[in-house]
Amino acid sequence: MPTTRTSSIYESEQLRAVTGPAIRPGGLALTGRAMEFCQFPPRSRLLDVGCGSGATVEYLRNHYHLAASGVDISSLLLGEAKSRDDTLPLARARAEHLPYGNGSLDGILCECVLSLISEPGMALREFNRALVPDGKLILSDIYLRGEGRGDRGQGEDKNINEEAVDGCLQGARSSCSVKKLLSETGFSVMLWEDHTPLLKELAARLVLAHGSVDALWGGVKDAGCSGMGLSTMAALRPGYYLLVARKEFIKR
Repeated sequence: MPTTRTSSIYESEQLRAVTGPAIRPGGLALTGRAMEFCQFPPRSRLLDVGCGSGATVEYLRNHYHLAASGVDISSLLLGEAKSRDDTLPLARARAEHLPYGNGSLDGILCECVLSLISEPGMALREFNRALVPDGKLILSDIYLRGEGRGDRGQGEDKNINEEAVDGCLQGARSSCSVKKLLSETGFSVMLWEDHTPLLKELAARLVLAHGSVDALWGGVKDAGCSGMGLSTMAALRPGYYLLVARKEFIKR
């Protein structure tokens, strides 16, 4: 699933043992909710950015008869996909540089990946380029619900100490910041749903299976004098959202 910041989180055997092949809160059920909302016609061209071992691509092709493909940067996960089904159209590529032409896709999924990308604005502009006018972007990811949350953009107040937190929590934003970033990159939000209970459920399952949630966050480092630790992470109140946005037609 990951594309830039780290691939180790989703290659973690501890996390995958709990989530199964769809390595995220809610799994394929949340993907199905997005498909229900979008109502893509059969044979629509969809791309799963951060496809991992191809579980979502396989699901979209088999259950919705969509022309789904996927990209990821993890050679390990793509290798697993090939060993399971070498007919799946998967490729190694980054979110910021998609191997697709302008206006060639009807929809893009980026599930639990945007927060891992070092330059999310660049990735979103690339998504916009590859989508047809009115094409749909489906995002699901961690977001920050607590006070003191940072809005990670130009002029941002970086309240998350990057030396203290790895992985998806490091790149998480508030809901307002996510929507602002989408607006700045040519998208309008059609649907926003909070699915934080799915994140809590996954965290509880990880604790039961392994005694910690380190596999989910990518590890919380010893903050020392920086003052960032588990208490601060709790204050940020990580949540989980599902979002559908539409590519806006821009007059030239």
